Order: sequence, then structure tokens, then C-alpha cells
Amino acid sequence: MPRAIGANCRLLMLPEETYGTAPTDDFRRMPFLSCDLGAEQPLLDADVLGVGNGRDPAAPFLDTVTVQGQVVVPVDLNNIGHWLRLLLGPPITTGTSPNFTHSFGSGAAMLPSNSIEICYPDVPSYDLCTGVRADTLEIDFSPSGPATATFGLMGQGSARGASSTGGTPVTAAYTAFNKAQGAISRGSSPLAQVTGARLNYANSMEMVRTIRVGRKVEGVDPGIARATGQITARFADTTLLTQAQNGTPAEFAFNYTIDANRSITFTMHEVYLALAKTPIEGPAGVEARFEFRAAFNSTATRMMTAVLKNDLAAAVYS
Repeated sequence: MPRAIGANCRLLMLPEETYGTAPTDDFRRMPFLSCDLGAEQPLLDADVLGVGNGRDPAAPFLDTVTVQGQVVVPVDLNNIGHWLRLLLGPPITTGTSPNFTHSFGSGAAMLPSNSIEICYPDVPSYDLCTGVRADTLEIDFSPSGPATATFGLMGQGSARGASSTGGTPVTAAYTAFNKAQGAISRGSSPLAQVTGARLNYANSMEMVRTIRVGRKVEGVDPGIARATGQITARFADTTLLTQAQNGTPAEFAFNYTIDANRSITFTMHEVYLALAKTPIEGPAGVEARFEFRAAFNSTATRMMTAVLKNDLAAAVYS
């Protein structure tokens, strides 16, 4: 009897026209490293007296269904744009073939939803999650290794079946970024001596629980957007320390670049640094770890912009 193994599993995804309603078009097959998105429905105890003999409990009951989880994906040239669209909304695209620039902005009033199908063909079992929105993004920057991104997801419903509803999946060309292609800049100037960094973005999603048939949540609503993170650097100058002491903001950009027409850049237009210690932990180099928070910038008219450059036309991410 076959057993499900991760190597044979697939993840299919497509935007919804109506929230919570799966589209009927062919889904896109997405590369991923791990995924625990799915439905959970906890059992609650019923502490009712006088039902049985002695202290034994009455039968438990099922609570509301929640659909949430995380997916870890490679940061690649084409597919990452679909995840950014889910997180930030459709981009503004400029350029001409084959060089396009897709600009995703933070703070959109309305965010899209996707249907995501997790496929276990060995069983077979297909878990179709609908009304899925992206709550969080986390990206780590370091000198070496593969570039990956972790997205936190929340959905409305989930249904399992013995066959796929994704039609004939569409597959995009796969070109991965790696951490050796990364760079961090401050005020358009390269930031030196950085040994590691982390960027977190959150939509502060809230599950709306109402009284309704099916035990599903009503939806997932966005709250205040937040961009935070951490920069760790060797203590070679006082650039970051002075900014933190003065409480003044600066623009920071985190990017991966293959060439002039293939890159991804996350720019936070107004970043504030927390004051950090410079601990001496032995004879090795001294490092300082600065926590940061971004805020709305009136010139950029947003807190954060993610710019993806590739050869895909506007319609792909619209």
C-alpha cells in the first residue's frame, strides 16, 4: 500500500475572483520546500454533570474550523511574484518585453485571496484550501546558502478529495536566487560589514469568527502592516550606532541580484534603529545587533516596496 512522501507532493495555487470560491481555471504549480497549511478542528470537553456514572465525562464536541499554516518557498525569479501578490496585492508593472519591473507596495486597503491545493498523489488525497491570504513574510540574509522565504497563511475553508481540482497545472521557468547574490544598502550606499539580517513583514491578519453554517470563519481581515527585523554587523564604524542614538530614520534596501534585469529588492523607506550594545565576547571580532522598525514615508507614500525584475508580462501577476 503506497504511503505519502514529500518528494511526490505538489502545491498548486491560483487567485480567486470571489473570496472563498475556488477558481475553475488551471492552477499554477509552485516550487516549495515545506508546507503545513491545512484545516484543524479541535475537540472541546463537555463538562456536563448527570450524564453518566461517576466522574467520567460526556462526549466532546467539535469547535470552529481554522485553516492556517506556513509555507517555505525558494526565492526564485518568477514564482516569488505570485507570493508577493498574495502578501501585498497586485503590482504596478512597467517596461517592455523581455524586461519588466513589477512594483508591489505595502499598505493596500484590500488584499487578494488564493485557493491552494496540497496534493498527496500517493494516497491519493488532495486538500483544497480556499480563501487563503498571506499574513506574514520572513526572509533571512546571510553570506551563503539558498535564498528562501517563509509565508504565514490563513484561510477560510478546506475540503479533501480523491482527485485534483487544479486542472492541468501551469509551470513557470525556475531560476533561483542564492544568498551570495544578496546585498544590503542604507540610503543608496552599500552597508558594509553586515554578517546577517532578517526581514519580517506582517499584515496583522485577524480571523473573523461569526455564527454560520459549516463552522468556517467568515473571513480573514488585514490590520496594521508592520515591517521589522534585525541587522547584525561587525563593529567597524559608528554609522548604525549614530543613527540609533539620534533616533533619525534612513532608507534601507535588501536585495538579491542576478543581473540588471533579474533581481528582487525590498526597500523600507523610513527605518528606525533601536540602540544596540557592542558586547565583547572574547578575542574574536565584536558584533552589534540592531533591531529595526519601518514606518510610513510620505515621499514614497508607503512603508515598503518590493520590486521584482524579470521577463514576465503584467498579466501574469495581475
